[in-house]
Amino acid sequence: MTVCGLWQGVHRLAAAIANEDGLLRPPITVPANSNNTRHLLDYLADAQINTLVLAEYSHSLITLAHARRLRVRLVPHDLLEGIRIATALNRRPPRHTAILLARWPFTSARYYLREFKPITPQKSQLPLF
Repeated sequence: MTVCGLWQGVHRLAAAIANEDGLLRPPITVPANSNNTRHLLDYLADAQINTLVLAEYSHSLITLAHARRLRVRLVPHDLLEGIRIATALNRRPPRHTAILLARWPFTSARYYLREFKPITPQKSQLPLF
């Protein structure tokens, strides 16, 4: 199982890929803009990433990753922020949080991961636009 942790900081987007045995590849960081985000997600889809681990409040990343048919697993926001504050990752570069997310499925905290399931609109629901 190849896992990628993806974290979007204020200025940088970071991806950390972990192989089946939990060994990490060097993190990928790019400036955080929509064009780079699309290119990075296309790369991850082409690289046969099995699982993409994201924070549950990363709505734009979740939507874009699901559109590229990547399997998305979500980490609860409160738990992730608590760990980031306790370990001072909130003051470090985004690649460190991406590494934390990439290693998440290999720890006992994997039971907190939730599979992303998109909601299918009901036939009676009116379109917003």
